[in-house]
Amino acid sequence: MKASKRLKVIAGLSLAVMMGVSAQASAAQAPMDVDVYQVPMHFTFDGKEYAPPEGQQGFIYEGTTYVPIRFVSYSLDKAVSWDPNTYTVTIAEPKATDKINISEYKLNTQVFSKSTEKFDKSKLAPSNLKVYKEKINYVFDGVAKKPSDELPGYIVDGSLFVPIRFFSESVGKTINWDPETYSVSAVTKEEKKPEVKLPETKPETKPVTPIIGGGGGGGGGITKPSEASIKAEAEAKMAQLKADAKAALQELYDQYKENPSPSLIAQGFAKVEQIDNQFAQINSDTKAKLSENGYDTSITDTYKDQYEQMKDDELAKINK
Repeated sequence: MKASKRLKVIAGLSLAVMMGVSAQASAAQAPMDVDVYQVPMHFTFDGKEYAPPEGQQGFIYEGTTYVPIRFVSYSLDKAVSWDPNTYTVTIAEPKATDKINISEYKLNTQVFSKSTEKFDKSKLAPSNLKVYKEKINYVFDGVAKKPSDELPGYIVDGSLFVPIRFFSESVGKTINWDPETYSVSAVTKEEKKPEVKLPETKPETKPVTPIIGGGGGGGGGITKPSEASIKAEAEAKMAQLKADAKAALQELYDQYKENPSPSLIAQGFAKVEQIDNQFAQINSDTKAKLSENGYDTSITDTYKDQYEQMKDDELAKINK
């Protein structure tokens, strides 16, 4: 099966199974309709601008600015974990494996070509948004934190949004909000201390004995991977992702049929997000390898477009 078809299978499986669960649970966990202002927010961290993934833009509700917690945490080089059984979000210093995922995430969300177009505030109007108001437990660097009852977190399409002031105070970083330009900014890197130079010492020199090589010559060079081998490696990873996704999502779906629970819905959305991130990493790695070896990388854009299109198609089928 071609890589593009595998991507379609993964996307279709994710949306079809988990959105099916969500639809059945609507009676048990009904969303609220709220009027919010969805403005084009700009996020700048350590001088670099980032944009949240599609559908995760921040919003203003009753005068409070809400931002996607995973996006902001990753942008501040913080790890995020979610316990669906206790509805607990944990923000902490990243481990080695977390740093790899965060670095990949930031690379995919960084904005390299900034728009100079100014937003026309006269056209600003409220829009309706469906949100889930849940009691979320927050742990920041091992310390439990709680927002005020008037400013809870909201779940929108599986993503958690929190008040920017609550997040700023809890994470211990000054996060600035400019209501005129709709800009969120923060500086997280510590100032470098002056470098202390030690007295220079001359290394001890020893006579070098020349190495007398044998005959034969040649060999020892690095073999350049072929374009086909790079794509084959990506397809193998996609096939494994497909198998893992199918097993995990089907298991959650079976559990839900036996015991409907909001926590299973949360697990489902978290799993779909994980699959999205894994696909993004495979695609990014493939693009990097193709580029490093002088091959055309346009196929990775095709993969991404097909993946997103398939998700839209599956969602359209479910909503019919």
